[in-house]
This record gives sequence, C-alpha cells and structure tokens, in this order.
Amino acid sequence: MENQDEAQDIENAAATKQLQPKGRALAGFTALLALGALAGVGYLYYLLVYLGPMDEMQRRVSGLESGLLRSSNALADLKREQRRGIEVAVAAQRQRLQELEQALAGALSEAAASAPPSPQQWKLAEVEYLLRIANHRLLMERDVDAAVGLLSAADDILRELDDFALHPVRAALADELLSLRSVRGNDVQGIYLRLEAVKERLIALPLELPGYFGTPPPVQEPAPEGLWETLSAELASYLQVRRFDGARKPLLAPEEAVYLELNLRLMLERAQLAALRRQQVVFEASLGTAREWLLEYVDQGEPVVTQAVSEIDGLLEVQLDEPLPDISASLSALVASHQDTP
Repeated sequence: MENQDEAQDIENAAATKQLQPKGRALAGFTALLALGALAGVGYLYYLLVYLGPMDEMQRRVSGLESGLLRSSNALADLKREQRRGIEVAVAAQRQRLQELEQALAGALSEAAASAPPSPQQWKLAEVEYLLRIANHRLLMERDVDAAVGLLSAADDILRELDDFALHPVRAALADELLSLRSVRGNDVQGIYLRLEAVKERLIALPLELPGYFGTPPPVQEPAPEGLWETLSAELASYLQVRRFDGARKPLLAPEEAVYLELNLRLMLERAQLAALRRQQVVFEASLGTAREWLLEYVDQGEPVVTQAVSEIDGLLEVQLDEPLPDISASLSALVASHQDTP
C-alpha cells in the first residue's frame, strides 16, 4: 500500500513538474493582457482628459478668429463710410466757400461800379463813343467827312490825356485818318437834297410846243379873186400841215403833262433811294431815264429846263460804290487798353 502511495506521489510530482512551465506562461500572458488593458484605459483617459478640451479650445479659437475677422471688416466699412462722409462734407464746404467768394466778388464789383468814375474814365468813355459813332457813320451812311471829324475829335481828347498806354490807339487813329482823307467822299445827304431840288422844279417845266405855235411871220395877203379864194386864204392862216417822218417822237398833249411830271418824279425818287443804298447801276439808270424824258418832252429853251438837265449831268458823274477803309482798329485798341487796366 505504501508503495502504491509513493508511486502515486512520484507520478503527481512528475505531473506537477510538467505543468509548472505552462502555468508560468499563462501567468505571463495574463500579465501582458492586463498591461494592454491598462494601456488602453490610459489612452482612453488621455483622449478624454487632454484631447477633448483641446478640440473645444481650437473650436473656440476658430470662433474668436472668425469674430475678429468680422469685426475687422465692419471696422474697415465704418472707416470707409467715415471717409466718404468727410469727403462729402469737405466738398460741401468748398462749394460754400466758392459761393461766398463769388458773392464777395460781385459785391466788390457793384461797389466799384457804383463809385463815381474819374475824369480820365469820363474822357475815355467819350473817346469810345466817338469811335463807335465814326464807324457807324462810315459803314451805314458812308459819310467820310463825318467820320474824319469824329476821329479827329477823339484824337484831340487822347492828346489831352497824354497817356503813353494809349499810344497804340493814337497810332491806329493816325493810320485811319490818313486812309479816310485819301478817299473822295460822297455827300449822300447833299446828293439827296440836289435831287429833291430838281423834283421841286418839275411843276414849272414847260412842255415843248410845236414850232408853228409861235408868232407867225407876216404874210402878204393877195387880193382875193373870189369868195372861195377868200375862204381858203382865211383857213390857211389857221392851219399848217407838216409831214411826220418818224425820226422824232410826237409831242405830248397838254393834258398828258401831269403824267410826265409823275414819271419824272418817280425816276428822281428812285435815284434818291439808290443813292441811299449805294446802288450805282440803279442810280445811273434812273437819272438817265429822267434826262432822256426832259430832252424829248420839255422845252429846251427855258432856263429852268437847262438847269435841271445840267444838275442831272453833274449827278451822273458821282461814284457811289467807292471802297471805304476799315477804321475799327482804333476802337479795338481802346477796348483792349480797358481790359488790360486793372
């Protein structure tokens, strides 16, 4: 029995020796599992404790950065609005300043204009008036003599002022006076009045009468031989027969004299109008027609007719369309001197 127990103990010891390395291996594996679990728990703890708040912090930082960017943009927009408002206010102030300056300049101009002019300004204004009237008389009426007189009067005033700044004006006046004095001026008013005098004498112009209306020469009356011869001689003393060859127009009847006067008056008035308008062709044609009618239908032996024809002949020599010089240089120089004066 004891041998059996010893054998059994020996077998158990041998089995125990065989199972001892396997237990150690299992214990090591169990320890490794415990360490792995512990590492996993630690990693989870790290994720929960450290990494979770960091993500939240990053989200907060990102939110703060976004808010800061929006604030920066709003601040930039506000600055732009302020800048635009300042620019508008500055432009309004400049416009207001310009308006005030213009109002001040206008007030100063009105004050200067309301001040009484100096004697020199009066004289310069008189010179300008004379020059303008001279240009008008020459251009509109072609009155050379009047233009010369006006320019001479203006030059006399400038000579009294004795201002060297007006030297260009006097130089232009000298040239213009020389040009005008070289022109053979036509007195249009005189021409008009001469034609008017001829018209007043039309009523007294006698018609041309036949030659046999004069005093007949004495005729020696033969002794009548009978009644018929006596009647024939008596009738021949009242009648005279002449042949008309057509070389001369027939004379006007006494009742047609009024039409001759009206036509002559019309031609002379037409010549007057042409003289005022400087129409040389119409002037000469009207006077030529009037002269022709006077020579054909009016008695040439009367002095009044001779004077009318002579006056028309003199008017036919007048040249109305003679070119005139330009006398505006002196006026332009005077106006320029006014503008240069402060």
